[in-house]
Amino acid sequence: MKERLIIIVLAIISGLVITTIAFFIYQNFISKTNTATEKVNTQEAAPEASKDLLLEISDPLDGSLTDKRTISVKGSTNPENVVVVSSNQEDNSGKPTTDGKFSISVTIDAGANFIVVRSIAPDGNEIKKEIVVTYTTEEF
Repeated sequence: MKERLIIIVLAIISGLVITTIAFFIYQNFISKTNTATEKVNTQEAAPEASKDLLLEISDPLDGSLTDKRTISVKGSTNPENVVVVSSNQEDNSGKPTTDGKFSISVTIDAGANFIVVRSIAPDGNEIKKEIVVTYTTEEF
């Protein structure tokens, strides 16, 4: 009986040691393949954005509160670009004036709204900025 207990304990310990070694070998193999994949992905050529892409949002400010359901997003970009403003409810687009100024109205939901503003150049390059505007009827 005593020999059987010793054999069982030794079998459990050797099984744990073998499993631990196999686990560390597996983890080492996985981390090497992930590193190789990351190196391949970073070597892919990403499309380069034009150096003269510009997008500035002057109104509303990020994190601002409003009691209006429809807000006007104002800013400036390159005059030849198309500006797309997206809210939780809708997407609106427009062209800036000859000096690059734009003002596009968009409807927002109650609560926090993620407003995404994209300026798309004629060659397809784009620049994107995001702001959060909260609509509330509460008085402060």
